[in-house]
Amino acid sequence: MGGRIASQVAARDPAPGCPSGLVFLGYPLHPPGRPDQRRMAHWPRITVPALFVQGARDPFASPEELSSALSEFGGPTTVEIVEGGDHSFKIAGGAARQRDVTARVQSVVAEWIRKTRR
Repeated sequence: MGGRIASQVAARDPAPGCPSGLVFLGYPLHPPGRPDQRRMAHWPRITVPALFVQGARDPFASPEELSSALSEFGGPTTVEIVEGGDHSFKIAGGAARQRDVTARVQSVVAEWIRKTRR
């Protein structure tokens, strides 16, 4: 499920099967070019830990926009920025560099899950 919908599910009353953590691969904080239309009203109700992996060139949220918004998030947060990455973590430099980015994102997610697992 996409990050925005997953976060809305996590913001509901806790129930069996609710997530124990969230991994956002490019959270769509706002529509591109519309930073005034933030999609985070439900964030204060989320109490589980969350990892935000965000491209430095993501038109849905710059690292600065994300950082300033995280004070509204109800649970603990970790942020990993993909330098040069867009919303899909695509970077310039060819396939070999892209494979390195993909491997790094996978490693960051796996390590966060290991540390966060309850």
